[in-house]
Amino acid sequence: MKRELKEIVSIYHPNGFWGNDHTHAYHEMVYCLEGSGSVHIRGKKMDFSTGNYYITRSGTPHSEYDSGACRIIYFFFDAPVDRIREGTYTDYRGIVASAVKQLYEESKRVLPHKEEMVSILISQLLIEAERSSEQGHESQDFSLVLQYINENIEQPFDFKQMAAQYHYSYDRFRHIFKERVGISPHQYVLNQRIKRAKFLLSLNPNNSLTEIAFSCGFSSSSQFSNVFLAKTGMTPTAYINSLKS
Repeated sequence: MKRELKEIVSIYHPNGFWGNDHTHAYHEMVYCLEGSGSVHIRGKKMDFSTGNYYITRSGTPHSEYDSGACRIIYFFFDAPVDRIREGTYTDYRGIVASAVKQLYEESKRVLPHKEEMVSILISQLLIEAERSSEQGHESQDFSLVLQYINENIEQPFDFKQMAAQYHYSYDRFRHIFKERVGISPHQYVLNQRIKRAKFLLSLNPNNSLTEIAFSCGFSSSSQFSNVFLAKTGMTPTAYINSLKS
């Protein structure tokens, strides 16, 4: 049975969202690009935040609650039911986000071999979820670590204390973090803060840079501007101007 896309939508909920318990005729995958919330799948509550995604089978009762401003991509698809691993997952390296965004772009364009490419992308996403479902407690621990960071990005982080909380030495914590995520904890935090800053700048370009800096965990607007330039190759002001073009 080939993998077939039925519908894909990118949506922004500025004031949160509550969806009552419901089912779909097709399998569903929801990727959280920005924000946080929770999903109830067959009555079991699971939290999600930026960089998390969840999957439900066709006919499975589920409901979603977005706790505040949230940007998501969701899609419905056909695929063999035995390849569907229901649950929530963490996109450690951004591989799933990249595939979901490519799937979204494919759906909007008419290109040669479109159906074949869509089927390949859905297969990739299902494989990533299957691999995640087969990983052990260590993976679950780091999913919680990333969720905590994403939900508290404006706060300072003590990684030594965080390592101890999960019964790791600091060196072991850093090693596993880099192995899982691809970068150090410090660089991950900076990347997430810049991602958050881009989101806020796109929502309201008239906000002061100082206000955005503090809301993203930077100590000053100058630190924010320096990190933004280093990570994106442009200043925050230049980024705002690029949104207008």
